[in-house]
Amino acid sequence: MPEPSCPCCRMNQSEKPSFLHPLDTAREAVPTAFTYPFRYTPHPLCRLAARIVQDYVEAEGLSCEGKMYGVLVVEGGFLAAYSGQLAGSYAHPWFVPPVFDYLDPEGYFQKEQTEISALSVEIENAGFQSSISAVNFELERLLRLREEAVDEAREAYERGKEERDDRRAALDKTEPDAQEILMTLERESQFQKAEIRRAKQQFATEIKALEQRLDQLREELRRAKEERRQRSEALQDWLFRQFRFMNACGETKSLLELFGDEGSSSPAADSGTKLIIPSGAGECCAPKLLNTAYALGLRPLAMAEFWWGPALCGDYRRAGVFYPSCNRKCRPILSFMLEGLDVEPDPARHYERLGGEVEVVWEDAWMAVVVKPTGWLSVPGKGGAPNLLDYARRRWPDISGPVVVHRLDQDTSGLMILAKTQMSYSWLQKQFEARAVKKRYVALLEGQWRLTGLSGQISLPLAPDYDYLPRQRVDRERGLEAVTLYEVIGNEMLNDNVGEAEGAGGRAVTRIAFYPQTGRTHQLRVHASSDEGLAMPIVGDRLYGQLAGRLYLHAEALDFEHPATGEHLHFEQTAPF
Repeated sequence: MPEPSCPCCRMNQSEKPSFLHPLDTAREAVPTAFTYPFRYTPHPLCRLAARIVQDYVEAEGLSCEGKMYGVLVVEGGFLAAYSGQLAGSYAHPWFVPPVFDYLDPEGYFQKEQTEISALSVEIENAGFQSSISAVNFELERLLRLREEAVDEAREAYERGKEERDDRRAALDKTEPDAQEILMTLERESQFQKAEIRRAKQQFATEIKALEQRLDQLREELRRAKEERRQRSEALQDWLFRQFRFMNACGETKSLLELFGDEGSSSPAADSGTKLIIPSGAGECCAPKLLNTAYALGLRPLAMAEFWWGPALCGDYRRAGVFYPSCNRKCRPILSFMLEGLDVEPDPARHYERLGGEVEVVWEDAWMAVVVKPTGWLSVPGKGGAPNLLDYARRRWPDISGPVVVHRLDQDTSGLMILAKTQMSYSWLQKQFEARAVKKRYVALLEGQWRLTGLSGQISLPLAPDYDYLPRQRVDRERGLEAVTLYEVIGNEMLNDNVGEAEGAGGRAVTRIAFYPQTGRTHQLRVHASSDEGLAMPIVGDRLYGQLAGRLYLHAEALDFEHPATGEHLHFEQTAPF
């Protein structure tokens, strides 16, 4: 039986591993259910363990690299992990080992990767490419010489033909030698035609040999590339099979099984499409921590992940802030690994249950202005949460067209325009596209601004953060322009009994007004939270900040023209906070 790839699996469970660290659990109540990893408020024990990790990283001089770290509180202490590699290595015994160490220089992966790399060098550099280039150069030279010879022969023929035609026209056919002259002219014509044929055949043997050599080299190159492709894909599949994950029930599955069944019943196999597994899947903190705990028979109690070190360019993550596990790489893995654990419910569901009633501020035959409660979707989505489109069709059964002219995030409350006819929808849409609709939002930001009354502009391009969808991120290469004007209103204290706001006295916050000049997804939320923006997340932002009683963001004012009359309309609805 092959030796287990995970170091902790080879360890005698009676040994105390170097990556199991003591933790004073007597100071805090042990959680009754395990952390829901995709949205959570860090347990106090996780905060304590995270502080120990941060101190260790600083003491070891590892903090120059910004990275996600994670802690898993277990019975008897805590485990720590980092995402991917740390300082280009997995050799950090203070942290849990990787699920599979493919960096082992003596392992199959690195040896096969070296051979594939050597094949790539031969393909791309001095091997095939230089030979093909040399043959191609000589072939093009001979073809060019032949073409010049043919052109020269054709020009000689055309000149001779013109001369012969002139001589034929001037010939007196009654002369005794007229017939002989005509035969001589015909022989000259045949000779010059033969010269063209001979020119076309010039270098024929050499050209044919070069063409055959070129075909041979190209076929060798094709076979080499095909070999490289097959070996690369085989190595990748082999690697995915080495990444095996356990759950609390003692079951194991590989990455291939978790992202799509390996057998013919898989969707990828049925459609003929190759299964796509995100790069870095299985190397995030949470899978490493849980795999190690299960392998050592440790009972997981609570888990948290946080960023430490400098922020990456365009990223919203900041040192010391806790973030949920990612969706694209971790959700398929963790959904399996959490089986058998008593996991707390999604703590953000209270946002969706906040609900409330839709308030109709104004309406006529063409449109309506309503106040969307926090927790409502603008249009139908997953999970069956209430939405304005269904509400509008119930309230006004005769309306037509798409109805919802613009959108607010589910957690955002405030004014929205609903169109009752297709014509109204089209005219209102044109106003939004032309940026003629003026909007004002009010928000509470985490922390307090030292100076009030300040105003400014944020211009940061936004693009989807595919690992953490539906999040967006600042991306100066692929992002779309997003511009927000802001005005600081003042500082205040907020009493909120959910998440980070627990405790007497509440939290210090800043009230701010936003005037978005563009309408990108999560524009205000990213501009507020990003280090390149205000670096102050909106209170209660479950995607870019921390949970609270609600998202403290409200669409407070709208200015636009009536789609039928052209009348200027202004609506205000004071924020409920």
